[in-house]
Amino acid sequence: MALIDKPEVFRKFKDFFNYVQQNDGKIGLKQRGIDINANNACNLRCEHCFTNSPKGDHIKVWMEPEVIGRIADEAHELGIFEWDLQGGEPLLNKKYLWKVLKAIGTERFYTYVTTNGYYLDQDTANKLAEHGVDRVSVSIDSMNPEDHDKFRGRKSSWERALKSLEYVQKAGMDPFLNITVGHFNAKSEDVKLLLEYSKDKKYTTLINVATPSGMWSNLTEIMCDDDDRAYLIEMRKKYKNVIRNLWNPFDRKNESVLGCNTVNRLYITPLGDVLSCPYVHIKIGNVYENSLKDISSKGFEFSKFRNYSEKCLAGEDVDFAKKYMGRPGTSIFNPIDVNELIAEEGSSIEVDTHLTTQTII
Repeated sequence: MALIDKPEVFRKFKDFFNYVQQNDGKIGLKQRGIDINANNACNLRCEHCFTNSPKGDHIKVWMEPEVIGRIADEAHELGIFEWDLQGGEPLLNKKYLWKVLKAIGTERFYTYVTTNGYYLDQDTANKLAEHGVDRVSVSIDSMNPEDHDKFRGRKSSWERALKSLEYVQKAGMDPFLNITVGHFNAKSEDVKLLLEYSKDKKYTTLINVATPSGMWSNLTEIMCDDDDRAYLIEMRKKYKNVIRNLWNPFDRKNESVLGCNTVNRLYITPLGDVLSCPYVHIKIGNVYENSLKDISSKGFEFSKFRNYSEKCLAGEDVDFAKKYMGRPGTSIFNPIDVNELIAEEGSSIEVDTHLTTQTII
């Protein structure tokens, strides 16, 4: 489904485009998306899981669809135009998923589901499309089935993941092939094969950089360095269909960087905690206690989130990772309170929240 078919989404996306263009190609304080983990249960045991689902962390906690609907209303008012349903694995309970999609009001958002693809057949893909889902992102770790299955902890997961993308495409949604890239594989032949495969199949490739969080906590050696970052930009130019949330999607030369999306994309856990991003386990509020507007304002008080960064703080800024992500025991369910970090900076700074919600003509 094209954005033009969802007038409210198109309007909000145009506002985002105008803001970025007027802000020298930088994301600034303009919010764009919600990433929500409504339940953390998963059928796979991925080695790099940032939510600690393989450890059984909070897998029995579910966010009520009514609460998600209220969050969606607030997000819509803030001009947020993207909504990503994550997990855990969102297709584990499809009846619940249909209720959540209805509660969100998918006509108001460019809506997508991020999945491992194991339970995604053609019938499920068709129902996702019927419920207003625009995109399905499926994670693939290698073009070698054995390597993917070993990494994911379950046989046949590679075969099912690749097949699920075909179902998504046939159902008329945008198929996204997600790749996790770190210093260990950025320039590997396997990543090249994944990029070639995605281009040949007419998918979009979404690159997520490896972060020292969750199951990979404190492993800063996996993070992309400057050479890796430059190489990924070259791949972006070569393949054309490769994107990152960090990059400026409006740059026709495929070179410029939008900036780290912390707070611009809010991550919500099943407990209602709002983190600055899925991989930075710093709590900036809770949806049961605060409005999204107040939560966002609080997040931007912390200078690391307010100031432009051409690096992904979680996956490319080693100093940030060591200082703020390496604290013992932190996880999405045991995050650092941003108020502690603001206090460490010396004083709270007033932020013009008008920039987060304004409509630019």
